[in-house]
Amino acid sequence: MLLFKLECMRLFSGKINKLVLILFVISGVFAIYQGAQGYKNIRIDQYKSKIVFQKEREHVTQRESLPEAGSLAYYASAPTKWQLSPWAALFVGESQSSMVATKIRATALQSQIFNRETVNPSQQRTGGLDLGFVLVYLLPLVIGIMTVTLISDEQHAGRWRLLNALPKSAFSQVCKQIALRFAVIWLLVLSLLVSAALLLSLPFDAAFWVVLLATSVYMLFWFSAAGLIMSFGKSSVVNSLAYLSSWVLFAMLIPGAVHLYLSSQFHSEAPLKMSLEQRMVLNNGWDQDQNKQAILDEFLQHEPHWQETAPLGDAFEWKWYYAQQHMSDLAVHDLWLSFVENHQARYQQLQNLSLLSPALFFQLQLNQLANTSSRDHAEYQQQIVDYHKEIRHFFYDYLFFDKSISKDDIDNFILFAPSDKTQRKSDTLTIWHFAMGTFVIFVIMMFAVTRLKQLSPT
Repeated sequence: MLLFKLECMRLFSGKINKLVLILFVISGVFAIYQGAQGYKNIRIDQYKSKIVFQKEREHVTQRESLPEAGSLAYYASAPTKWQLSPWAALFVGESQSSMVATKIRATALQSQIFNRETVNPSQQRTGGLDLGFVLVYLLPLVIGIMTVTLISDEQHAGRWRLLNALPKSAFSQVCKQIALRFAVIWLLVLSLLVSAALLLSLPFDAAFWVVLLATSVYMLFWFSAAGLIMSFGKSSVVNSLAYLSSWVLFAMLIPGAVHLYLSSQFHSEAPLKMSLEQRMVLNNGWDQDQNKQAILDEFLQHEPHWQETAPLGDAFEWKWYYAQQHMSDLAVHDLWLSFVENHQARYQQLQNLSLLSPALFFQLQLNQLANTSSRDHAEYQQQIVDYHKEIRHFFYDYLFFDKSISKDDIDNFILFAPSDKTQRKSDTLTIWHFAMGTFVIFVIMMFAVTRLKQLSPT
């Protein structure tokens, strides 16, 4: 117990160690606060979209005479919702720079998804600090500063030979020092997670323990890297530079190289092409008055449920307008499928290549847990596609069968129902990747332990 107290005093007596731990805690607290504010703003945007739509619907139903169905379909912007996990307040992922409450009408779909700004530049924060950033990038630096010079400091102070002369070997003492530092940092991480869970009302469910387990394994990697560097018996300067170089390699260079590679291999201009081609199809449709019936007939081949509609007359009719809108979607359907397949292939390749960098892999897993990954955003877009189809079919009955719309019909307008993925289980491939990464970390740790045992006292 006395030796443990002495080690604790040595650990917290150094100004650098105390400063690093204080800055780490402050960064974590600030990241939790900023992430909570960002998540709050997201929820407010989603709530506002829902309330505005309800008010618009109430305004329409209070009118003495209702607008025709085509006009309602044009102006009815139904809100959608990217269903994020509450953990999105800590791991923002793609939610910071993507639309989370897209409004959808019965008009052409692709222009609504891509032909808009994803964020408001005037409200975009400079940079982004969340708890994920603190854990992925700052935590390894804290570990390195407090650990990587343990042996070299003992050698410089002339205590290394004395430690080797004690009944308990120097290796045993170094292991205790490393274990103490691991425990202190782990407790700080646990405190941050518990505080975040209490402040944000996050449940202490499986997700909480998965985050804690993943963080613990991530810490083991960097402690193993520090131990391996120390085992070569170099000076403090060399050890510090070696550890910093490994941090730059695994946290910056490899993830940057992976994203550059994926950008070159899966570069897609499909969104731009879809927006332009769809706009051209729509514009050309207005110049082809003599082909309006042909466009409607082609539309009915794809939508045979409304085959019994009356032929078009000379005057403007809404059913031709929405038929033309849908045909513009079909004109870019192959580009949309190519975009989806390209995105899926890119994400799968990213998952595989993330094994090259513990930092990248750890960050991806945190984003997946919070439903803020690029895969979750792609699933949200697919939900928008499905909901757009429901909206179209809702209005088609009134447009193609000349049915009058009533106030009850407006009240029964179908609303967007997001899929709840907060309890989504990890897929088999992710579990396999995690197990493989843990095994590699265990091998590195065992190799570092073996080298530390063989370290000469000279």
